[in-house]
Amino acid sequence: MFENYATLWSRIARSAPDRTAIVAGLQRVSYAQFDGLSSRLAVALLNRGVKAGDRVAFYLHNTAEYLVAFNAALKIEAIPVTLNYRYRAQEVEALLEACSPSALIFGSGSADVIADIERWGSDRPLLVQVADLDAPGKAHRPGSESRGLSGLDVLDFHSLITEQPSEPLELSEPSKDAELYIFTGGTTGTPKAVVWGIGELLHIQQSAMYDPLGVAYPRDLAEALRVATSPQTAHVTTLPLAPFIHATALFSAMNTLALGGTVIINARPSLDPRAVADMIVDEKVTRLIVAGDAVAIPVLDALEPRLKDTSSSLASVISSGMRFSDDTKRRFHRLGQIAIVDILASTEGGPYATAVSTSEDDLPARFRLSDDAVVLDLDRQPVQDHPGATGILAYRGALPKGYLNDPAKTEETYPVIDGVRHASPGDYVRVGENRYIELLGRGSSVINTGGEKVYPGEVEEVLLRYPGVNDAVVFGVPDARWGERVTAMVAVDAGADVSEDQLAEHVAKYLAGYKKPRTLAIRPSLHRGGSGKLDMRRLKGEMTAEQGTP
Repeated sequence: MFENYATLWSRIARSAPDRTAIVAGLQRVSYAQFDGLSSRLAVALLNRGVKAGDRVAFYLHNTAEYLVAFNAALKIEAIPVTLNYRYRAQEVEALLEACSPSALIFGSGSADVIADIERWGSDRPLLVQVADLDAPGKAHRPGSESRGLSGLDVLDFHSLITEQPSEPLELSEPSKDAELYIFTGGTTGTPKAVVWGIGELLHIQQSAMYDPLGVAYPRDLAEALRVATSPQTAHVTTLPLAPFIHATALFSAMNTLALGGTVIINARPSLDPRAVADMIVDEKVTRLIVAGDAVAIPVLDALEPRLKDTSSSLASVISSGMRFSDDTKRRFHRLGQIAIVDILASTEGGPYATAVSTSEDDLPARFRLSDDAVVLDLDRQPVQDHPGATGILAYRGALPKGYLNDPAKTEETYPVIDGVRHASPGDYVRVGENRYIELLGRGSSVINTGGEKVYPGEVEEVLLRYPGVNDAVVFGVPDARWGERVTAMVAVDAGADVSEDQLAEHVAKYLAGYKKPRTLAIRPSLHRGGSGKLDMRRLKGEMTAEQGTP
């Protein structure tokens, strides 16, 4: 089924208008309200020149407004673009230059970052500000248009969705050929936008939507609507704790709404484990989306005592692209009958493999290749049916169109082999029996920490700007909670007054907080060899031995 999510959501709203679509703090948004608010915003954007094919960038943490605006963009076939709300001005500016949005929707807590962007000129996008719960004082007072942010014209989100258009404008049903851009830096070095077709995305997400419910895949929108509104379909209540900048969290929210379910939103940009535990219990969450141990462990620490006098509503826990240990999974299983799905995927495609457990008896969990995944040897020949073979993971199901404005990188990441297009993120694996695999690591040097990807060269460049620093190397070392810990070794000039705290603060000025090294060591020299290369095995061994693996 290749369709536009917005079309399905609108039909659900007409058939089940009073059903709850979104809960965010005190906000409870019905499907009728979700559709109506999105339509109003869509009209407001159209009236201000945003049209089909234009990009609408989201520099915003998880909020009800995020999903309303996302739906509005899909309704007019504008292209939603995810931007990491943790990025600083320099990083955001680079992404804006890459995607050239016609509109930028941001939280008021990020107003200072927006004001610091240097590229603003006559071609700046339409700026729409959403009042953050954590920063109400920075929000503009409601009004059609207001001045702020160093003289920039800024529109108030809530004013836009309540304004009356001068002339009624009917929205036509959006095309299934609309697109979505998701920025990733995982396999590309610097962040690039992966271009997804909305129709292809809905098609590939059918397994995630319908398989857990034991429902056959709908053949068309009419059948999808019947499934979503049928009393026999189990109601799905999803709490995505990972931010919507991550495909797993965003797609899970989109899929839940396509099932007529309810999305519960932690509407603050920071994780409050006790508040999350209350949400899980009070809202009877059935599906929890985490980013591995980094999120799951503190949530469990708060949830276990909260459930002492009540039963758990959780039916499934899903994580992707992050270390999710068997010890942590065991704690979830002890809460009740919970299916845990650990997904090996990437923004560029997948799922490549899943590790599924339904009880403690299934542990240790092992990754098993999905039906459309293969393992390719050095000659690009499939070896997934040859136990003991090693190779690179690839996927050949429904795929994104490629990277925005980068045909060379698209050709490299999406090779056509024997006439079939593949996605290959660069993960090396060893093949076991019955399509089970053992992860060996990624060929590139990307660091995966807490579900976020860090490109070492970017951090090294910032470190080298600091006075007195003459050499720097950044790498990941194993970490029990975060998967990998961002680690830096820096060489400084003799007599230079440079401290580890100063360097950490320096990095924090230019890069997102998760890119700042958690471990940082200063050395007189990094002892590069005659060719300029570093002995990375030695350096990683030194840091692991000195700091341990917490």
